[in-house]
Amino acid sequence: MELTPRALATALGLPPPTDEQAAVIAAPARPALVVAGAGAGKTETMAARVVWLVAIGAMLPEQVLGLTFTRKAAQQLGARVRSRLRRLAGSRLLDELDPSGERRAALLAGEPTVATYHAYAGRLVAEHALRLPAEPTAR
Repeated sequence: MELTPRALATALGLPPPTDEQAAVIAAPARPALVVAGAGAGKTETMAARVVWLVAIGAMLPEQVLGLTFTRKAAQQLGARVRSRLRRLAGSRLLDELDPSGERRAALLAGEPTVATYHAYAGRLVAEHALRLPAEPTAR
């Protein structure tokens, strides 16, 4: 079964993406630049892309790293991604995509990482500072 961004949104009870959003959501996994102004749906599109990639089996939730500039955006993105991954885990769509149930088990076991650039960098320093050598509590 080929899953489209619109079909996924419908299965999860979400509004369908615009044509532009659907193109970004289903784009090949390679570096890309998406330019959009305020209120254009960037956070919505990022969340939808993550859930679509997990749904098609291209990645696991623990392989997701979402970085934003502000705490508010990180909070919104993280909440949307986690909420939709829970919906996906409980959906019948997942049964159609993966009758074995392996994807559902992996989906329930993993957790995406969503943070600000600053917070994520701080975590990296804390985890690896002694290798530098530096103080793990350095800010």
